[in-house]
Amino acid sequence: MISHDRIRELIRLGNENRNLDYKGAFSWDQTNNDEKCEIAKDVLAFSNTRDGGVILIGVNDKSGAFEGLTEDQYASFDQTKFNSFIHKYTDPHHTSKIHRLIVDDNRIVVIDVPEFSDVPILCARDANSSANPSRLILKKAALYKRTEKATSEVVEDADEMRELLNRGLLRRQDELFRAIKQIVQPNLSIQAPEPGAEFKAEIESADHYFMELDSGAFAQLPHWAVQMTPDSYIANRIPTAMKLQQHIQESAISLRGWTFPIAGRVSGSGWTNIDGGCQSFFSGPWHRPEALRAYKSGLVIWRSGMVEDYRQGLAGQNVISFIGVIYSVTEWALFAQRFFESILSVDERIHLTVKASEINGRKLVSADPRVELYGDFRIEVPGFAFTEDVAISELRADPETVARRIVRNIFEFFNWNDPDEQMLYNWQQRLIQRQF
Repeated sequence: MISHDRIRELIRLGNENRNLDYKGAFSWDQTNNDEKCEIAKDVLAFSNTRDGGVILIGVNDKSGAFEGLTEDQYASFDQTKFNSFIHKYTDPHHTSKIHRLIVDDNRIVVIDVPEFSDVPILCARDANSSANPSRLILKKAALYKRTEKATSEVVEDADEMRELLNRGLLRRQDELFRAIKQIVQPNLSIQAPEPGAEFKAEIESADHYFMELDSGAFAQLPHWAVQMTPDSYIANRIPTAMKLQQHIQESAISLRGWTFPIAGRVSGSGWTNIDGGCQSFFSGPWHRPEALRAYKSGLVIWRSGMVEDYRQGLAGQNVISFIGVIYSVTEWALFAQRFFESILSVDERIHLTVKASEINGRKLVSADPRVELYGDFRIEVPGFAFTEDVAISELRADPETVARRIVRNIFEFFNWNDPDEQMLYNWQQRLIQRQF
């Protein structure tokens, strides 16, 4: 079941985005067919969008105000009835989950639309407006997408069509890699060589960029840093800065209502081109400061403040959410899978370097009132850094396992030496299935 805290966070964003849509209060039983078809268009668009999307019914789509639903409106959203209508317009049939919740004394309905699992979802039939028969709401055989401006549109650009079809192909390949992995485990003992001098020059340039951000204040914050380095150096592996930016945005993870990385996604986080790549920085009152440096060589370096230092109820307590660590590391691994699967061959490797700084004395906590964490797990050093060398074949076949290895390494620095593997897996699945 989706949690109340997540609903609050999605509403607190205040604006729709590529993976989030607001709808004012209405009854599914009493609304007209045109309105239902508009919802179907959103479902089609979310189904073809990375990580799917969430529609909140009961939130004003103009102001973002949480208005809630009447009891009758709330009761009208039945999952079977809703999907029966949607299935008429999705090919293959695509099923959404309906959650009915009461949050802060207001009724709200959440329509959770997953990304397609095998092939992109086509519109199965035309739908003309009953009020204006010349207006086509849905177009048969069209592929819909969700845009950065939070609209649902037909995919008409050839490059976007190729990206969507290629995503379906990569998903099928990943399924094959997972099947092979169950039969033959990859040799994980092979150690990749250290990054060459060319990468080192780019890394040093990125470090200087981070040190100068916000007049040096950003570098002094307690922060996470993740560096993703290909095994071999090719200066123009991604040919242009524009294609690099597009590739980062297409690879972004949007499972929690915001994206990892946030670069280029929200106002104030625009891109700046640099020699050999691009960079982005965002800082706002509702979100931890976050910076990204990426190079056409495939090197990606990300840093951000600790989210707990900007979260109500946790700020100032010198803590880190163990659940948040599991979620974040899983997002890092999923992003790496998406980013590298189309630019590196399956026999190549990457270095995933994870760092944490200025965190001496921090304690792992649950940060979820429904979950207890028993034990005093603290870090007694200023920070840490380690590198996980990962084969692209494994990253594509099982990014969740890669993430769990990294999580275990992180927890060891907090003197938690034996986290249960099933527990880690279960929290990952809650994230991936957006059931949190």
